[in-house]
Amino acid sequence: MAGGGNIGKGNWADPTGTIQKSGAGKWLDPLGFTKTAGQGESAADVAARLEMERQAAIKQTQARVNNVFDNPRRARDIADFVAAVRTKNMDDLARQNTDAARELKFSLARGGLSGGSVNVDQNRRLADDYNRGALNVESRAQGAGAQLEAADQDARARLIQLATSGLDTTTAAQQAASGLRSNLETARSTAYGEDLADQFTAIGSFVKNRRDEANRREATRVSQVNLYGGGYGG
Repeated sequence: MAGGGNIGKGNWADPTGTIQKSGAGKWLDPLGFTKTAGQGESAADVAARLEMERQAAIKQTQARVNNVFDNPRRARDIADFVAAVRTKNMDDLARQNTDAARELKFSLARGGLSGGSVNVDQNRRLADDYNRGALNVESRAQGAGAQLEAADQDARARLIQLATSGLDTTTAAQQAASGLRSNLETARSTAYGEDLADQFTAIGSFVKNRRDEANRREATRVSQVNLYGGGYGG
């Protein structure tokens, strides 16, 4: 349809420029609202009105999406998730600390180092490792929360964009809620499936070195017994 004013000629127009033939004398916008031209309304007038209604529908859908993502409940969900990740990893850290303390105690005792300066130094290192581990746990928990928030924002942006392509309000709200649930489940699976890395590698190295030294001493003792024992036997 060129120009305006040929209302009633059996043509359809939408604001995207697609013209479909019909005999109804009505106009159809891309969001599914059928409009009849008003008295004295030109094709340009109808197209402009439909575009305004389309933009209003887009804003309504986008607002609905934002309402879902900005719901205070989501902030509480993320806070709960961060706390759960923190608790899990602090439990892992506590177990590692218990194991490291036990191994250190036995190692010092085997080496005759209990009560000396080496004992003091290694137990100080044990405490330092625990404190650093606690910082790592907090960083890990906050990082997991940040990744979840980023996933939410990606999902929001996708739905905001889809709204401009005609996504209706109800579907947008449903997809937003579904996206939030999916993001949380994925974040939990990732965070809970990863064990905390060993936070006491220095203590582990000390224990291993003391064990290796003890093994070497024992090997030397055995070889000397065999050597001298064999000589006397001959």
